[in-house]
Amino acid sequence: MKKFIASILMLLLSQQIFAESLYEQLCRFNFNWKKYALQKPQGEAITFRSDKAYIQAHLKNVLVVLRSNPTENLNAQQRQSRAHLIEVLAAYREAGIFPKNLYRRERLPVFIDEFNTHCAVGFLMRETGHEALAQRIAAADNYAWVKDIHDPELLVWQNASGFTVEELKLIQGAYDSYLDNAFTLPNKYEIPQKPATMLVYFENEALHKPMPAKPENIWCKGEGINGVLNGRWEQNYAVGIPWIVGYYENGKRTGQWQEYYQGTKQLCRTENWRNDKLNGIRKRFDRFGNLIEEILFRDGKAIKKTNYALEDSLTWIRKPLDSNMVYTEVFNAAGTLIAMGNEKVHNPGNLQWFQNIELTALNTAMLQTQTATQSDNSIYYSNGLSSSSSFPRRGRLWSYEPPLVTYEKEGTWKYYGEYNYATRVTPNPSVNKMIIAYPHFGQDFINAAFQVSAKEFDFMYDSIQVDYIKNRVQHFYGFAAQKYLHLQISYYKTKENPNEQVAQLHIYPYLTIAPYQNQVHYVGQFNQKGERIGEWKYYTRDNKVYKTEKYMIAWKEEEEEKKSVTSAYGR
Repeated sequence: MKKFIASILMLLLSQQIFAESLYEQLCRFNFNWKKYALQKPQGEAITFRSDKAYIQAHLKNVLVVLRSNPTENLNAQQRQSRAHLIEVLAAYREAGIFPKNLYRRERLPVFIDEFNTHCAVGFLMRETGHEALAQRIAAADNYAWVKDIHDPELLVWQNASGFTVEELKLIQGAYDSYLDNAFTLPNKYEIPQKPATMLVYFENEALHKPMPAKPENIWCKGEGINGVLNGRWEQNYAVGIPWIVGYYENGKRTGQWQEYYQGTKQLCRTENWRNDKLNGIRKRFDRFGNLIEEILFRDGKAIKKTNYALEDSLTWIRKPLDSNMVYTEVFNAAGTLIAMGNEKVHNPGNLQWFQNIELTALNTAMLQTQTATQSDNSIYYSNGLSSSSSFPRRGRLWSYEPPLVTYEKEGTWKYYGEYNYATRVTPNPSVNKMIIAYPHFGQDFINAAFQVSAKEFDFMYDSIQVDYIKNRVQHFYGFAAQKYLHLQISYYKTKENPNEQVAQLHIYPYLTIAPYQNQVHYVGQFNQKGERIGEWKYYTRDNKVYKTEKYMIAWKEEEEEKKSVTSAYGR
C-alpha cells in the first residue's frame, strides 16, 4: 500500500519536478514568457492538481504584465478597449472554462475546440463582435500560435484592441491532452493516463488493495530518474492484457509506440517518434490483424496517407494540397492506377485531414471528455448513467465516436478501364460492358445516369471523366476510339440552400448509394462540339417526366438560351 500511495504522489508532483520555479513552469506553458524575464513572477514551482489550475496561474501572471505595461502610445479609444478587455480576460480566467486538446498528444494551442470553447485570444475576439474572425482562424489552423496566424484581419483587430502583438502572443495558452482526474476516476483502467515516472499495480477489486508486486500485475509503469521519463512507458488494460507501450528519451517520446485494441491482445497501431514528433510510418490494423492504413510522417506532419480497402481490394493514396483539399489516387489489386482526382476535406469535428477512421488512445487521450463531464462530484455520461447510480461496463464509453473526417470528390476525376485485351474483344454478353470495364466504379456510373438510355452505359469506354461538385456528379464524359459521351445532370435548387444547385447523388469510394431521384431537373447529352443532341428529359421533383426534347439536328446551348429569352419577351 505504501508503494501504491507513493506512486500516486509521484504522479501528482510530476509537474513540479520538471521545473524549479514558477517562471520555468510558465515558460513551459507558453515559450513567449522567456521574453519577460524582467517581469517574471517570483516563487518556487507550484504543484498544479489540474490543467485548469495551470492555465489560471498563467493568466493570473499575464494580467499582472498587461496592467503594468505602458499605454502612452495608445489613443483614447484603444486605451478604453484595452481596459475593457483586461477585465474580460480576468473574468475568463476566473470562469475556468478552457478549450480541450482532443486530437494532439502534445501541449499546444487550441483556438476553438469541438465544444465551441474559445481560447483566451479567441474569447476576446468573440466578446468584441469578431466571432467570424475567430471561427475563420480556427478553420484555417486551429492549433497555431499567434505568430503563425496570417489572417490580415487579425492585425486590424489587434490594433483596435489596444494590445500589442507581443501581448497577444503572451496571452495565448497551450493545452494538455489528458484528463486531469484520470487517475482517480471509477473507470480509470480504460482511460489513458498521463505518462510519468511511476510504478502502480492493479487493485484487487474485492479486497480494495493493490495486487502483489509482480510484473504481470502492473497497471502503469514509467521508467526515469528525478521525474524525467527515460525508457519504457506502459499502461495495461487488465492483468496480462497490454494496452499502450512506448519509450521516452529525456522526457520526449522516441522509438516505436504500440497500442492494442482495448481488452484484447490484438495490435491496433504502431507509430514511430523522434524528439517528440512523429517520424516514419504509422500503421493501423483492423481487429483481425489486417493492415488497413499507413501514414507517412516527417517531423510531425502527415505527408501521405494510404488506405487499404480490403473488401474491394483497392488502395487509396491521399496527399494534402492545402488544409481543405487532398489529391487522391486509387489503385486496384494489380497495382494499376484506376482513378485519380481531388477531394475536399469534410471536417465537422475539426480533425486533421487524415483522421477519418476509428480514434483510439494514442490518437487522443481526451476522447473521454466528449462522453463525460464533471458535475457535483459525480460523473455523468452521454448515455444518461451516472457514477453514483449505474456505472457502465468497461469499454462502453469507448464505443462513442466523434464526428470524423470524410472526403467529398471535387472537380474533375479521371477513371481508367480495368479490362484485359481478351475481355475487351469477347466480353460476356450477359454483363453490362460498363461493369466489365470498370468493375469497381461501373455500377456507380450507371446509378448516376439512371435516366439515360441503357445502351449509352452498356459500352466499354477506354476512359471516363466525371466533374463533381461536393461529391455530386455534374458532367459525365466517356471516351473510346469510336464513341464519345457527354452527359449533363442538372438538379433543382434545394430548399435548404436555394442559391446552390446540388445533386442528391452520392458516389462514395466503398459504397454505391442510389440517388434521390426527386431532385433531378433534367438530363441530356452534348456532342464533342458542345451542342445538344439526342433526347433531353425534364423531371418534376417527384421524378416524373414532364417534358421531352429530341434534337434531330445538333443545337448550340447559347442559341437555345437566346431563343428562350426572345420568346419570353415576344420578339
